[in-house]
Amino acid sequence: MARPALAIRCATAALAVVLAVGLGACGGGDRPRATPAAGVRAAVRAYLGALARQDFAGACRRMTPAARRDLADAAGAPCARALAAGSGEAAEELASAQREVAGADVRIRGAAASLGPIGPAQRALRLRRVGGRWLVAG
Repeated sequence: MARPALAIRCATAALAVVLAVGLGACGGGDRPRATPAAGVRAAVRAYLGALARQDFAGACRRMTPAARRDLADAAGAPCARALAAGSGEAAEELASAQREVAGADVRIRGAAASLGPIGPAQRALRLRRVGGRWLVAG
């Protein structure tokens, strides 16, 4: 009769070990999955950060080709030069917009997204997903 009791105790102990190891593996090691909204926020932070650092070529790389073309056509200068020309009074506006990104509303519809309104102008920033990346579209 001692054998069934011993077998039950061993099975219970084995189950406890399996559960402990299994539950331990479910916890802290995995990073949470990034949400689509987090990707939009990251793209906007990168864009605004490049503008704040006056890395205008970097900011242009974070824009859609159509947005770069529209800016260049409107300014009569290449994208980076057009951004540099408009950067004089923009430092405080950029700082305000950067502070607001975390709490700003994100709307995603297919390959299009918007974040905002942000900044003193309280307008939404539009983005497009191009080649797997969110880029500023206007």
